Amino acid sequence: MLDNLNEEIVSFKETAIMQIANFGRKYQLESGNYIYPAWFGEGDTSTSNLINNKTIEALNQGKTFYTYQNGIPQLRLEISNYMNKVFKINTKPEHHSVVTGGMMGLRLICDLIISDGDEVIMVGPVWPNIRSSVLLRKGNIKEVALKLIDSEWKLDFEKLLDSITHKTKMVFVNSPGNPTGWVMSKKQQEILLNHVREMGCWLISDEVYHQIMFNENVSPSFLQLSKPSDRLIVINSASKSFNMTGWRIGWITHPEELGSHIAKLVQITTTGVPEFLQNGLISALQNYKILTKEVRQNLKKSRDIMFARLVNWKQVECSVPEAAFYAFFKVKGIEDSLEYAKKLIIDTNVGVAPGIAFGESGEGHLRICFAAQESFINEVMDRLEPALN
Repeated sequence: MLDNLNEEIVSFKETAIMQIANFGRKYQLESGNYIYPAWFGEGDTSTSNLINNKTIEALNQGKTFYTYQNGIPQLRLEISNYMNKVFKINTKPEHHSVVTGGMMGLRLICDLIISDGDEVIMVGPVWPNIRSSVLLRKGNIKEVALKLIDSEWKLDFEKLLDSITHKTKMVFVNSPGNPTGWVMSKKQQEILLNHVREMGCWLISDEVYHQIMFNENVSPSFLQLSKPSDRLIVINSASKSFNMTGWRIGWITHPEELGSHIAKLVQITTTGVPEFLQNGLISALQNYKILTKEVRQNLKKSRDIMFARLVNWKQVECSVPEAAFYAFFKVKGIEDSLEYAKKLIIDTNVGVAPGIAFGESGEGHLRICFAAQESFINEVMDRLEPALN
């Protein structure tokens, strides 16, 4: 049966995060032991009623029909207002398109830009779905890896610039970064944007964690430095900042002339985000100061609890992240992080993401999501300590 399917899809490997999650779920069913899930990138706090109530109201008003491919006008206006306030920039609703989550936004952008054999430069380690999206388009990935030096993630910035040439079709930067929490400085953003202009390639910036900063209110954005003529696309999502992971709604900020092409891709994939969900995002954006302040406060508390212990563990080398909500750390002696993560499930009943999921530069590392209640974090750390300390 499988010999009559698309060979590339059939042979495409599932990400190592899903492999470990499936392993953990299967082990839980077979053993009867509860597995503490810290493998996915989401919090354990449900969505605020400020958002839920607006969505329910839209459902009761019958907003359940096909809708605009780029997003309803009210939401695009609200996104523009939000982005302009947060980043002190000047965008129009036509610069934003609503998509079924940040991941779908990236997938559509890869479809729009990448052709067979195109060169894509990305800063790693980086979350696996962007890598998969490039490979599905038969793009050629060249990674410039962050290095953990003196308990800090550092980028060889000159190496990144040197890797981007006239042959490069797309540069991908995730800042604040998953899994490391690394943040590209505004000065580096400015230099990189100037270099990309000279080379004529596209710059894709994944900024879905822009609100989850522990030292500043928001992270620097390339949009603060850009010109209307720049080949710059910024990806954002409601998932992380507003506890809306399961809602699958996000937005792309792009040159105005791309809007019609993005609409075509939306039409042949999802046909558009349900209008009642878009009304929920309107409420999230209108109440962002209240919502994101609470998210940041809770995450900072969780981070501090986890790293107060993690930095002292003998087998671990780590950096305390300034953004996002992950502990991404090197474990001495690990050569196969996927197999080690499986062993941790059996030995400790804790499920963590293997570093290899984030590229070769992530091998030897593990990732734990600390977007969780204090009791969960303490339980996870108690169970992992005998293995990692």
